[in-house]
Amino acid sequence: MAIDAEILRRPVIRRSGAGGIALPEWSAPAWASLGLVLAFLGVACWWLSQDRSIPVYDSGSHLSSAIAAYEALGSGRLGRALTAAAPYPPLTFLVGALGVFAGGVDVAPPIIAQDLVFVALLALGCYQVGRLAFGSTAGLLAVVFALGSPLIIEEFHEFMLDAPEAAMVAVSLWAILASERFSRLGVSALAGLAVGLGMLSKETFVYFLAGVVLVALIRGGRSAWRGAAVFAAVALVVTLPWYLYELPTIHALGNEALGSSSHLSTLKIFPGIAPPRLSGANLAWYFWSIVNWQLLVPLFAFALAGLTWALVGFARRRPVSAVAPELVAGTLVSWLILTATYVHDPRYALPMEAYFAVLAGGWISNLRARRRLVAAGALALVALANTLGVSFGLGSPVATGSENATYEQQPGRLTLYSNYGFWIGPPQTAGKMLSLLRTLRRDGVREVWVSEQQSEIEYSYPGMLALARIAGLHVPSSYPNPDRVGRAYAYLSRGEALPSLEDPCVTLKNGAGIWVRRGGPQASGAWGYCPLRSGSSRVM
Repeated sequence: MAIDAEILRRPVIRRSGAGGIALPEWSAPAWASLGLVLAFLGVACWWLSQDRSIPVYDSGSHLSSAIAAYEALGSGRLGRALTAAAPYPPLTFLVGALGVFAGGVDVAPPIIAQDLVFVALLALGCYQVGRLAFGSTAGLLAVVFALGSPLIIEEFHEFMLDAPEAAMVAVSLWAILASERFSRLGVSALAGLAVGLGMLSKETFVYFLAGVVLVALIRGGRSAWRGAAVFAAVALVVTLPWYLYELPTIHALGNEALGSSSHLSTLKIFPGIAPPRLSGANLAWYFWSIVNWQLLVPLFAFALAGLTWALVGFARRRPVSAVAPELVAGTLVSWLILTATYVHDPRYALPMEAYFAVLAGGWISNLRARRRLVAAGALALVALANTLGVSFGLGSPVATGSENATYEQQPGRLTLYSNYGFWIGPPQTAGKMLSLLRTLRRDGVREVWVSEQQSEIEYSYPGMLALARIAGLHVPSSYPNPDRVGRAYAYLSRGEALPSLEDPCVTLKNGAGIWVRRGGPQASGAWGYCPLRSGSSRVM
């Protein structure tokens, strides 16, 4: 494979006339890709400015870890900052901590920092891989595909790890391909750096590049060994210290990932997340989750067309690209490893996004002129529709088959359009919980009790812990004295809003109410209290 020599020869900066502004000499697809990134970030920032919901499950836990990393960095405890998020690696949390340094302890700053770094890297990786494989038009189409994927859109509205991992896979894939099968030592070192940092985004990172590295080594032959050695050495220098330090935890996670599915299949929370390894249900698990959550049917059809086109090229002994073997191997090996490991989750396939995007963009860019224009326009419309659905809640879901609340991946269902994501959709203005907690803090409360048993999407326990931490309130780890009374203590209870009760202090999206009680749940001297409305009634 040869890198585009024209790109390398051209000056990076265009010379300007007197008083002019020098701009990078990029192609029109490159500028369009930058515009898409800015538009995506603009929508994400607007979404965060409007949303008042409680962070959901993992997002709440990760927010707490990012704030813990910020606190550790602020006190000079670098080691603690690098391990604050264990069992997860530290990269995304350190980026979130920098956001807290810049924007303060709040929900939005870590997420905005995450988006600024990883949305740009995701788009850069997709564009460059598409350009190397099929040309700059394919690179632009890959960016359209990636930033228009429903699960990508949703995850960049939360503080999560899978979308940043997908971004690191994309830039690492670009670096590996640019090394020309490890024949270029300097680029191989950069690829090792990218992979090393990627391994610090999430432990599963290696799944998504194993096929690419293997094919690059095989095709590179004897001439690849020096570059491969440099690549591996740099990656290990970056990655190994953290993994050695957390070795017992990593070992336990590996045992769970590769263990038997029997105990996982019987879970009452999400039955079906780990069917027997060689069963049809397991082999099809990620097909259904990708169709119903990550891409939906229209984008999946584009990706499937691109993969089929590449496979047909092999059958005809006319590969569609010099790097087609790496791209196809990366796609199929990623799916195979994900399918063989447990626990399954629709988010876990998100790092495959670059492969889907590039193969779809490559197929479209190689159509004849009129068909190419129609297909590219259709891709853009699908990406826009997904943005309007997930970010703004426009329209109603369109799907074949009935939704099954028992199974995460929704087998037997084909989702064409959705006005909601996997966990969250448009911003929620109901449930101003953070405002309530901050007001409690100003009114003298220092400790709140939140029941761990009351955990759901609208009222997740990890999300409540994150908001309490942001508000400067302590949440005890064990059940407090139920008879405790005092102005510094508050008990939060969630339940249905009933006519027999006074109005809740906060009402969630699902209609559930949140009541505040100053004092323990059984304390005779406690009183009902809501600082968000005028007056606070005493209810003995």
